[in-house]
Amino acid sequence: MRVLGVNGWPGVSHDAAACLLIDGEVVAFAEEERFTRHKHAYGAAPLNATAHCLDRAGLALDDVDVVAHGWDLPRLYRDRGLDWFSCERDALEHLLPAALFPRGRDPQLTFVGHHHAHAASAYHLSGHDRGAILVLDGQGENESASLAVGERGRVRMLRSVRPGWSLGYFYSAVCEHVGLGGDAAGKMMGLASYGTPGDATFGTFGFTDDGYTLDAVPEGLLARGSTDEESAALELWREHLARTQPLPPNRVSTRFDPAIGRFRRVTERDPFDYRDLAATAQSAVEQCAMGLVRALLRETGQRTLLLAGGVAFNATLNGKLLRMPEVRDLFVQPLAGDQGVALGAAAFVAAEAGERVRPMTGSVAWGPRWSAGRIRERLEAAGIAYTEPADIAEATADLIAAGDVVGWVQGAAEGGPRALGHRSILTRPAPLSQRDRVNVRVKDREAWRPFAPSLPAEAAPELLGVPTPLPYMIVTTPVPESSRELMPAVVHEDRTTRPQTVSADVDPLYHRLLGAVGERTGVPVVLNTSFNGKEEPVVCSPDDALATFARCPLDAVALGPFLVRRDTGGRS
Repeated sequence: MRVLGVNGWPGVSHDAAACLLIDGEVVAFAEEERFTRHKHAYGAAPLNATAHCLDRAGLALDDVDVVAHGWDLPRLYRDRGLDWFSCERDALEHLLPAALFPRGRDPQLTFVGHHHAHAASAYHLSGHDRGAILVLDGQGENESASLAVGERGRVRMLRSVRPGWSLGYFYSAVCEHVGLGGDAAGKMMGLASYGTPGDATFGTFGFTDDGYTLDAVPEGLLARGSTDEESAALELWREHLARTQPLPPNRVSTRFDPAIGRFRRVTERDPFDYRDLAATAQSAVEQCAMGLVRALLRETGQRTLLLAGGVAFNATLNGKLLRMPEVRDLFVQPLAGDQGVALGAAAFVAAEAGERVRPMTGSVAWGPRWSAGRIRERLEAAGIAYTEPADIAEATADLIAAGDVVGWVQGAAEGGPRALGHRSILTRPAPLSQRDRVNVRVKDREAWRPFAPSLPAEAAPELLGVPTPLPYMIVTTPVPESSRELMPAVVHEDRTTRPQTVSADVDPLYHRLLGAVGERTGVPVVLNTSFNGKEEPVVCSPDDALATFARCPLDAVALGPFLVRRDTGGRS
């Protein structure tokens, strides 16, 4: 069976993506932002992402059996009094126009409930036959948290929390109050480690054995004439925070910066002043989520926990869930956000048809790839000086060991917000000043933002005390005191880190690079952050990488088998 899973709808969505599942195996996955270079692809259909998936398999759209969308859009629209299409064919044409995707017939268009898709992405791709599933995000059609169980190849939904009580919206509102912006949850999670938590109830939360209650926003909040409750919920939270917090909302303005030739956001206060508020919000989300997890595990009798939804990107929360005594095994879907419902919708449809979905094995590298010949063509077309070392891993390890900051672009592009060794910026994890150099000079962002390490899976027990693989950089773990001085640039203020353990079977080239770095420095660890500039998506193509290299003061970029160095005099 050929299932094209998609997320994104013209005008009203974010994180558009496409995934192709053939006979239960993921053949291709990509996010629209990687092609359009518009971060999160707001309001976009997954046109380029779909084209990539079909091209990767050598198919046309009419070769696909089902197009599965990760939202029940007909229900979403009708529940809120909005018009929907009179027939499936018109809806498919609106999503994937025949002018771009010629076809002799229309594949079936199926709409999968948003939290069903999230839950399916966690369960079917986890490799576990049974497990308790928790979905936490901004909202789906009519829920912001869902408790479910996966068993015997099916997902069964148990109960949900309505959008008014969304933990995702609460966290976004605090992000806005701090001045980081509503979609800056990752930034605020990093800021929280510097603060001291205060009253986590915020004068409105009640933490219970089954989860939580909330007074500031009505649970049954329902928008009419809008596709979601986000605006209404955020407005109520903004009012509550302005009344109850000692620091007022951090005012944001937009000013033209002649030094960079464009507008940039400027806050009245330094967001770092709000670190205690960030820590308090983090504590509130943790207490709410832990209550839901305890109730879910008690109700299902499970000790395996599977997570998805945008809130599951909170690696600090995930680390604390992993260390709960009730949790024996934890799988967090690395495509936890709305891009992941493309994967989940396809998996849901395939499983309902009786197919067994092949689980993830430690990589999300299903995107576009470029051959050495095509990369060489792009380098020569741009007039850029380059070398072709005998071994790109060894040559790059030499640079990293010397303290250089290097872009690393290898193999197929990865999905999700984490660079896992295919589209990464790499450097040594020591001294501590490497963190500040990459934050401030290379990525032009706040100096307090944390970084993550990549290390060989076999080194993790000794360096981190981690007995099980953590391949997706989505769970934090405490760093033993003996290792903190070895990699201070990747240890967070709370003495944890968000590691990526790399297997030689899954990613042999990256694993070999780590080993080569270890041979030169004595520590087989690199600081790994996504290869992108400020406010731009992770690079995808060779041209993207070269354009970002030109703007960011990296020392070199390893582009396939080729090495471009800034100090060689070649244009970059």
